[in-house]
Amino acid sequence: MQLFVQIHAQPHSELPQTFEGLADAIGSLPGMYFEMDGSFVWVDRNTDPPSQMDGMVYDRNGRLEYVEVKGACNAQQWRVLCQVICSLPAKPSLEDVARLNESLRIHRVSDGDWKTFEEIALLLTNETH
Repeated sequence: MQLFVQIHAQPHSELPQTFEGLADAIGSLPGMYFEMDGSFVWVDRNTDPPSQMDGMVYDRNGRLEYVEVKGACNAQQWRVLCQVICSLPAKPSLEDVARLNESLRIHRVSDGDWKTFEEIALLLTNETH
């Protein structure tokens, strides 16, 4: 599934990650190429055909403002990306994953609608079945 989304914090809150923290965390993902201007490309060669997400990180006053993502990914990649943005551990608990819905709001630019983390994950899961 092709995504074009902006990942924001819920109103009146902020994303917990700093730009530098995200750069460190995201840069360690296999197939991730992160530039210090905030742009990134994540290629997963384990999918057929290989998937690629392109993104841009926007920050203000030491905190992430939002992250824009375009391209193809599966539900697992989506989950990992959102976990990193929210400073969750690599193997989060069910409670941690539930916090993604509470912490994030996703602007699906392609249709102008707002979604939850889980709604996007479900769209990606249904696309692969």
